[in-house]
Amino acid sequence: MSKQRTRSAFTLIELLVVIAIIGVLVGFLLPAVQQAREAARRMACTNNLKQLGLAMHSHHDAKKKLPAGYVSPGVAAADPSSSETSKGYAWGLLILPYMEENNVFAAIDQSLEAAGTANETAAAAALLNVYHCPTDAPPATFEVNNGGTVTLPSSNYAAILGWNNVTTEVGQGNGVFFRNSEIRFKHITDGLSKTICVGERKHIHEFFDQGPYAANTTWYAAVPGVNRNAGMAMMPMKTEGPGSLVLGHVGQSGMMAGKTPNHTNHIVHFSSSHYGGVVFLLCDGSTHFVADDISYDLFKALGTR
Repeated sequence: MSKQRTRSAFTLIELLVVIAIIGVLVGFLLPAVQQAREAARRMACTNNLKQLGLAMHSHHDAKKKLPAGYVSPGVAAADPSSSETSKGYAWGLLILPYMEENNVFAAIDQSLEAAGTANETAAAAALLNVYHCPTDAPPATFEVNNGGTVTLPSSNYAAILGWNNVTTEVGQGNGVFFRNSEIRFKHITDGLSKTICVGERKHIHEFFDQGPYAANTTWYAAVPGVNRNAGMAMMPMKTEGPGSLVLGHVGQSGMMAGKTPNHTNHIVHFSSSHYGGVVFLLCDGSTHFVADDISYDLFKALGTR
C-alpha cells in the first residue's frame, strides 16, 4: 500500500503574521535608508560649498580681492536698487574661471546686458550642478519679471550682504558681498574663520504654514528692474529687488531682526531642506552646519565682516 505525502503550507494566520513582521522590519529600515541618503546629499552640498570656497580664494589670489556681490555700473554706494539700469553680473559668474568652467564663462559677453541678449540664453542653458543642493533639488531655471520675462539658471547658494536691506542698502553691505564690492581678506577684521561667505537658500520658502513664496536664487546676475514678493506675510505688498537673486542677509532694521535660518519666509534669508540647519561657507574656506536654533546675536555677528 502506498503512503500519501502531505505538503505543509502556511495557514492564512501564519501568512498574515509573516506579512506583519516584514511590514514592521520595513518600517524600521526605511528611516535608516532615508537618513543615509540625506547624509550623502548633505555631504554633496557641503562639497559644493567647499568648491565655491576654493574658487573664492583663487579669485582673491589672482585679483587681490573677492568678486563683487554683483556689478552695476553708474550707481553710487548709497543708491537703492531702483537706480540700477545695467548689467548685474554676479559673484557666481565671476568665479567660474576658477572652477574649471571657462567655457560657460566665455559664453557670457559681459559687454552686453545680462537680460534680453544671447547671454541670457547661454546662462539658462548652462547646467552647473555645483550650484545645486541635491536635497532641495531646484528646477534648472526659473523666471522673473523686469518689465518682461527673464529666464535665469537656478542656484541654492547666496552670498552674504551682512545686516542690511538687500534692496535699499545693497551698495552698503557690512558683510563680504554687496553691489560693486571690492572686499579684500584684510577688510574682514572679525577673522576669516568667523565670517560667513556663502550660505544655502531653498528655492521655495514655506515656513510656519505660510507661503509658498518663490525664493529662487541664481549664480548668474542680479537683473536690473526685477521686483518680486518679499515673502513677508505681515507686509504682503513688500517687494525685493535684484539683489535678492544673488545675496542673502542676517537681518535688517525693523521687523526682520532676530530671525535665524529656516525661521522666516522672507526670501533674502538663508534656509535649507536639510533637517535642523543650514550649511554655510566661511571666508577661510571651511564649511559648517549651523543649527536653526543658533543664538541670533551670534548669527548676526557671523554675517558681518
